[in-house]
Amino acid sequence: MSGTAKIVLGIISILPLCFLAIYFFFFISFFFTSMGHGMQQPPELNQAFPENFMSNMVWLFLLIILTALLSLGLLIYYIVHVVNNNRIDSTERIIWVLVFVLAGMVGFPVYWYMRIWKQRPVPPAQS
Repeated sequence: MSGTAKIVLGIISILPLCFLAIYFFFFISFFFTSMGHGMQQPPELNQAFPENFMSNMVWLFLLIILTALLSLGLLIYYIVHVVNNNRIDSTERIIWVLVFVLAGMVGFPVYWYMRIWKQRPVPPAQS
């Protein structure tokens, strides 16, 4: 794998964590903004609160769907990579698969750094 491909894969591996942080930030800000608007308006206008809140939530739902699809794609890629990586023994393969399944987004950048970024070229076989 070329250096550029490794860097692109590393960025893609970190994206789900970034998207999750962005999701939490916007969710909390939308929540407090909506609560603040609902309390400051006259009672007859408070009926619009769910519409305002849900219209903002559409973007959050799209972000979470994008994060889930990206995580699923990375899960498939990394499991295939672990299984096909001849430099890893069978016990470590099982551990990595469990890390991907149980820790998901956290395991992707860790594996990328330990097994893809730091990967040294295979020395040529001497005969």
